[in-house]
Amino acid sequence: MIVSVDYRHAPENPFPAAAEDAFAAVHWIAEHSVELGGIPGQLAVAGWSAGGNLAAVVAQAARDAGGPTIVGQLLVTPVTDSDLTTGSYSDNAEGYVLTKNLMHWFWDHYADPADRADPRVSPLRTADLSGLPPALVVTCEFDPLRDEGIAYAEAMAAAGVQVQSVVARGHTHTSLTMVDVILSGSPVREQMGEALRQFFRSSVPVPA
Repeated sequence: MIVSVDYRHAPENPFPAAAEDAFAAVHWIAEHSVELGGIPGQLAVAGWSAGGNLAAVVAQAARDAGGPTIVGQLLVTPVTDSDLTTGSYSDNAEGYVLTKNLMHWFWDHYADPADRADPRVSPLRTADLSGLPPALVVTCEFDPLRDEGIAYAEAMAAAGVQVQSVVARGHTHTSLTMVDVILSGSPVREQMGEALRQFFRSSVPVPA
């Protein structure tokens, strides 16, 4: 069962509106899982790009608040940091749909410079990544966001989180979503589906 969540958008509603809405939505879904047709305690978060940012932020917020329980996080080409000087920003600044200039424009509308080091904006910058749910982090070779996604996966793994990191060779920020158009995205999407199934399998209690 999939719940697709909307949230207040910048520039009309800049940070922290989106992060607050995402966490409120996860709380509501957890509390209403049965009536939604879901299974209590079997809740994963997933998101692409800005949605990947919010999924990562929600996983941290749920850990820090003591709930709701999240069994896994699927982060697809996520925004994890406000640093626009990484190697992938240099390598892929132009020509691959999502550009460095466009990311500058997004950041200027989403969060004031003084807020951009906040972990609710840049989840890579949180002081402690331990205790987070298992994660699959998918990055794309020709994407300005590639390096920050890889860095987030590596930082979680270093903190003891179970992480699988997949770099989609030859893909851009947007191409994995082009079902039946970019055929090489199919195996990566299969990995995403299997990761979600594994999150749910691993969270089922084993009978004594």
